[in-house]
Amino acid sequence: MENIITETMAAEFPREIRSGVHWMGACLPFHLADRVIHGHNSAYVIKGSTSSMIVDTGNPSSWQTISAKLDELLGDEPLTYAFPTHPELPHTGNLPRLVEKYPDIQVVGDLHDYHLFYPQIVPNLHPREPGDVIDLGGGQEVLVVEAMIRDLPNTQWAFSLREKVLFTADGFCYMHRPELDDEDPLHLPGECALTTDELSRPIAVENAAFFTGSALYWARFNNDADRVYDRVLALVDELGVEVVAPTHGNVITNVRAVEPIIRAGHKSAYRY
Repeated sequence: MENIITETMAAEFPREIRSGVHWMGACLPFHLADRVIHGHNSAYVIKGSTSSMIVDTGNPSSWQTISAKLDELLGDEPLTYAFPTHPELPHTGNLPRLVEKYPDIQVVGDLHDYHLFYPQIVPNLHPREPGDVIDLGGGQEVLVVEAMIRDLPNTQWAFSLREKVLFTADGFCYMHRPELDDEDPLHLPGECALTTDELSRPIAVENAAFFTGSALYWARFNNDADRVYDRVLALVDELGVEVVAPTHGNVITNVRAVEPIIRAGHKSAYRY
């Protein structure tokens, strides 16, 4: 299996993180008096020999960027599937535009209530359950996975069986937070397309805690982090996960080193 990631401090999007798996980061810039900081809102494209899939859709404000990157990756080929991990704006906000751009696209996943949020795309909705496998051709298959960490009740994860990439939505998310009083997941511009083993310093526990306490609100009240992350590690071992691709945060290429930091952040999330 070829690992496409190479050490670089000048990586740009879209970035092929594994063979056929592309990271499309559509970061949101925040202009401060002395610097510009960014907030990750990633989407991922998985390409097989006959079909392709986007995991999460990006924020509506990033549509022009997402659309241009899809053109760059796919050319004249249509996008076959969209897998929104859960019905929250950063993850589903561009579904209507994707259907307009690719009229035959199939929206797959746990689609409860999507007909209420997006009635105009009902013909494109094709529910899937954990255990279902979507074949993209050429040995590129995507497994629908029960989410171990859920933002909303119908959150699902996805797993590239060949490339060993687990797409975790708001699970394994964290922030690089300058000293600000807002709650956005922020990082500095040079870090946008870097993986965790390329960052100049490890993730700080307080950054993981702040994101967990903000995005996974239930973590403030349910502090049984060991039970949660023991289940996550069991899934990592069961599937043989080598890369974790969260929606908010850099792609994680050293899962065993990062997991204890995310776990510790969960344990202290109630402080935030």
